[in-house]
This record gives sequence, structure tokens and C-alpha cells, in this order.
Amino acid sequence: MRVRTAGLVGNAREEFFRAAHDIKGQAATFGYPLAAEVADSLCRLVEHAPDQQRVPPALIDQHVDGVRAIMRKDARATGNATAQALAIRLRQVADEFLTGENRRGADDLAAVGAPALV
Repeated sequence: MRVRTAGLVGNAREEFFRAAHDIKGQAATFGYPLAAEVADSLCRLVEHAPDQQRVPPALIDQHVDGVRAIMRKDARATGNATAQALAIRLRQVADEFLTGENRRGADDLAAVGAPALV
């Protein structure tokens, strides 16, 4: 993963965001709505962090691993308790991070608190 070596900068950031955004938009269509929720949370991290270099690599990895796990375990239904708990927790941790990072920008903070579109 280029983001791991290069960080969330330049082309690596754009390609990574595009991939996460594609998953967010298409996962539900293919029967993985919880993968779409995790990808949405990942998009929010990339989009709303004021300093991309401060986004914890472990948090990015957890989101990527979450999408992989949901698909690997074929957790298609939103009623899958484990996958649902994972999606909810990743969103909570991402929002906590973004709220802390955006505490000075009221506009950014309002966007972070907005509900997911997925």
C-alpha cells in the first residue's frame, strides 16, 4: 500500500481516497452495506483530517482490515452483529480523532458530525 510508505500525500492520497470512495459507493450494491459504512468512515478520515500526516496509520489499517474482514466473512446482512459492531466502533474512533483534530475549525467540526450519506 503506497499510503503506508508515502503517507496520505499527493497521488497516494488521491488514489487511496478514490479506492475508499468507490468501495463506499459500490459495496452496498454488491450486498455489503457494512463494508460501505466502514469505507465511508475511512473517506471521512482522509477528507476531514486537517493534517493528513497526523492520521494514525493503525486507524487506516483497521479500516482497511475491517472492509476485508466483512467481505472475507461474507457479512452481507446489516444484522451481522460482529460486522455491525466493527463498523460502529470504527466510525466512533474515527469521529473521536477528527473531533480532536478539528477542534479549532467550526466548519470542519460540523462536517465531521454530519451523518453518513451511505
